[in-house]
Amino acid sequence: MTAPPDDRGQLDFLQHVQRIFDEGEFVATYKFALLIALVELAIERGDDTGAPLDLDLHSIAEKFIEQYWPHAAPYGAAEGAPAVLVQNHGRQAAIVARVAEARGRFGTLARAKSDNSWRVFVGNIAQIVKEMPLWKLQTLRRRNVPFLYEKSSGPRITLLPGVAFNLRRFGALIQLLARSAWVQHIRANPRNAPTVGGATDLELFLFGGARVDLSAARAALQDMQENRCFYCDSAMRQDPHVDHFIPWSRYPRDLAQNFVLAHSACNLDKGDMLTASAHLAKWVARNRESGADLAARLSPAGFLDDQPAALQVARWAYRQAEATSAQLWVSLKYTVNADRRCLEILGG
Repeated sequence: MTAPPDDRGQLDFLQHVQRIFDEGEFVATYKFALLIALVELAIERGDDTGAPLDLDLHSIAEKFIEQYWPHAAPYGAAEGAPAVLVQNHGRQAAIVARVAEARGRFGTLARAKSDNSWRVFVGNIAQIVKEMPLWKLQTLRRRNVPFLYEKSSGPRITLLPGVAFNLRRFGALIQLLARSAWVQHIRANPRNAPTVGGATDLELFLFGGARVDLSAARAALQDMQENRCFYCDSAMRQDPHVDHFIPWSRYPRDLAQNFVLAHSACNLDKGDMLTASAHLAKWVARNRESGADLAARLSPAGFLDDQPAALQVARWAYRQAEATSAQLWVSLKYTVNADRRCLEILGG
C-alpha cells in the first residue's frame, strides 16, 4: 500500500498548484475546469492511502459538461443584451459552444444524459479535453512539469502516487483558487465587457447554487418527509428550506440524494457545517430506502442522480472533519466534536 505524502510532500504539491496559476498560460478556461474535475473525481473515486488513481477521459469529459452547462446560459447584468459569456481569447471555446447547443436542444442536463446521443456527445468533449487542456495543464513557462499525471496516448490518465490524497485534502482550496481565477479570466476578456459591465454577481452566476430552481425538490421532499423538518422533526408551517445535506460549499453538485427539507431556522443555523451522527444515520437510511424514488422525482427537473457519489462524498467530508477535529451540527446553537461514529455509519 502506498503511504500518504508527508508534510513536505503536501507542501511541494501545493507549491506546484500555485505555479499553475502563476506560470501557466490560460488562453481559455479549460484548465480551471480540469483542475476542478480532478478534485471532484479524486473525492468520488480516490482514497486517503496515497495510491495512484486511474481516471478515464469519459468521466473527465462528463465533469466538463457539468461545469459548463450553467455557463452556457445567456448572462445579462449590464445594459447590453444577454449573451453566452466568451471563455476563450479567440472565438468562443469549442466546449462552451457544444454545451450551449446541447442545452438548447435538451434544456436540462438530466434530459441530455438520458438521450441516446449522450455517449457520443461525451466522447466528442473528451477528444477536445485530450487535445487541449489535458497535456497543457502541467506546462509551466513552456516546460512540462508532470506532478499530477504522466502523458499517455490512451483513453485514461493515472494520477501519480499521492496526488489523489492531496486533491482530496486540499480540494476546497484548489477549487476556490480555480473559480476565482476563472471569474477573473472571463471578466478580463474584452469581448465580455458589453455583457458583464460592472456586475458583481458574475461568480454567483457561474458557480453559485442559488441560481438553481429548487421548487421541484421542495415539493418532492415535502411529500417524502410528510412536511416535517429533516433535522428537528417538527411540522413546517412556513416556507421550508431545501438544504444540501453535504454543504454546497464543500461539494457544489446538485445531487438528488443530497437534498433534505428543513426549517429555515435549522438550515440557517447549520450553515456550511456537517451534521452529527444521528442526522447522518437518518440521511444514509433515507437514501438507502428512498434514494432511487427521490432521484426519479427530481431527475425530470434537471437534478443529477448519483447515489454512489453522494455516499463517497460523505465519507470524504467526514474523514476531513475527523482529521481536523471539526465541529458537527446537532441542533440550534449546539455542536459536538467529530468522531469515528460518523465514519462507522458510512462504512468507511
